[in-house]
Amino acid sequence: MILTITLISCNIKPDKKKEGTTLSQKEQEVQVKTIDENEEFKEISSGDFNQLLTEKGGDLSAKEVMKLFYPNKIETGEGNEKIEILEKVSDNGNVVVTLTHDNLLDDSVRGEKYVMELTKSNNKWTVLSIKKNWKCWDGRGHTDWGIKLCN
Repeated sequence: MILTITLISCNIKPDKKKEGTTLSQKEQEVQVKTIDENEEFKEISSGDFNQLLTEKGGDLSAKEVMKLFYPNKIETGEGNEKIEILEKVSDNGNVVVTLTHDNLLDDSVRGEKYVMELTKSNNKWTVLSIKKNWKCWDGRGHTDWGIKLCN
């Protein structure tokens, strides 16, 4: 009874979630958004790549632009290596493409992430920004996405 009165007077609501319960989709999205905003990235110049896009021409999708920038493919069946490309339209109308190459066959770097922001006008893409970060294997440095060097 005293605990309840104390919680009410302090305007603290007890956490009703039990261990092992899963987060709702909305809670997961908020959690992911918060994590993404806290990630550090290294900026990559897009000038030369924009020149290549101009020369390349054609009607590429945003994902195809990312594949042109990062042409790496998984060619062996070794390990659990995977490449994932996600695309979303931001509030300002630009397209943000995120490529994640995880479980790399490298002794220190576990994964790389590239985030590219694009805009399209006159049926041609222009890269506004490219940024990169990475994570290390356990025991080789940071295991969250960041820009500190792996050991």
